[in-house]
Amino acid sequence: MNIRDIFKNKDFIFIAEIGINHNGDIDTACKMIDAATNAGADAVKFQTFVPEMMFSSYGKSLLEESKSYYRDYSLIDFFRKLTFTKDEYVRIAECAKKAGTLFFSSVFDDASLTLLEELNVPLYKIASSEVTNEPLLALIGTTRKPVILSTGICTEHEIDRAISTLRKNGTPDIALLHCVSLYPMPPERANLKRIISLRERFGLEAGFSDHSSDCSAAALAASLGARIFEKHFTLARDFKCPDASVSLDPVQFREMIHACRIAVAMLGDGSIDYDAHQKEVAKSARRSLYAKRFIPPGKKITPDDIAAKRPGVGIPPSLQENIIGKTARVNIEEDSLLKMEYFE
Repeated sequence: MNIRDIFKNKDFIFIAEIGINHNGDIDTACKMIDAATNAGADAVKFQTFVPEMMFSSYGKSLLEESKSYYRDYSLIDFFRKLTFTKDEYVRIAECAKKAGTLFFSSVFDDASLTLLEELNVPLYKIASSEVTNEPLLALIGTTRKPVILSTGICTEHEIDRAISTLRKNGTPDIALLHCVSLYPMPPERANLKRIISLRERFGLEAGFSDHSSDCSAAALAASLGARIFEKHFTLARDFKCPDASVSLDPVQFREMIHACRIAVAMLGDGSIDYDAHQKEVAKSARRSLYAKRFIPPGKKITPDDIAAKRPGVGIPPSLQENIIGKTARVNIEEDSLLKMEYFE
């Protein structure tokens, strides 16, 4: 099973990153699933983790003092409020099924992987923070389920190793997401051409995990070939949640989907010739050859007898040499359209 099979070969895949924006409230999580589905999301993605397995209690001391001077549990306590029990995740999965959308999650530790396996999620998301967590990647590989891999704070070598680790342990399909791990992402840091580089370097589909504050970057990413999009989702612009600054509300999410589709539609097929839709415009706007004055039978045609005028429904001016020097066979009224059968 590959990612495209899971999403029934849709041309675009739009993932609403509910993440931790539910604030740890199961009712809010289910409301967000319904709102995201109604906004056009093909999937809702959460973040599943055990805070004590993610953070060291010495983390603040290590970051500020470079040593394990003191313990601080504030970050662990904060993220503990954003977790769900297995029973709550069962309800989330049921809400997604009822809404008609796909539920899956980013996984950050072994215990969370076990939980998600019990829920039988169809694929996994790997956050860019976990790309070098090769023991976890190896375990994810053994599930033999597809993976969407974010590449935000990753080097080329780290991405390569992660792909190799996943593949050799059984991962059947991998898609990469370009992202910039800044919240929000300044426009000048977007580096959207990296989408092309990722696709060409690793031979995998490359999409976009968008941390900007609107949908303009997503539309540009679509024009560069991205077809998988992940965007943080919120219930409303004034809804208080951890990732509010990089989240879209339902109206904005739908606008993003529309903008991406329009961007791709605008690319066209690259044909140099104008298409059939412009045929009527061409007829009215281009020029044909007309009689500049009355031309009697037997008159030898000179350039002074011909004028190029609209509409372009007859002989184009580029072919006037095929008429000059010929003799008129019939009366040709001034300002009338010239036809080849009028001459011999």
